[in-house]
Amino acid sequence: MNEKSINDEIKVVKDSCGCGCTCSEAEVEESKDEKVSKLEELENSNEKFNDSSKLYIDIYVPLDACACEWSQFMNLMFSAITPYIKYIKHETKSLNTEEARRMNLFTKCAIVDDKKKYTTSAALKRDLPRLLEEKGLM
Repeated sequence: MNEKSINDEIKVVKDSCGCGCTCSEAEVEESKDEKVSKLEELENSNEKFNDSSKLYIDIYVPLDACACEWSQFMNLMFSAITPYIKYIKHETKSLNTEEARRMNLFTKCAIVDDKKKYTTSAALKRDLPRLLEEKGLM
């Protein structure tokens, strides 16, 4: 077999986001568009929720990075909050914002009621029943 036929048989899969994952360019473009619209939504609504009938959780992830960098963290956080979802209002926010810098957030985390920071879903899952009871929701 000559070199040309070998090269013809080898298929090079281009990594569209540059991180080594298997996401496709369409997924990356779609996620970029979703991120932009979510960021615009967040910027346009600067009001903080004043409803005391919910526990507020802001989940900070690097939205400008490939989803493979933060999707597992989001899945774990959602698995922790799903059993209590009727008592919780959540937002996903970018780590690369002025708000996150003001709060000294540099890693994926969840902030509960602007008071307590959780970097693991296990800690959040452990504390959620207590937090809900303290707020009088359970």
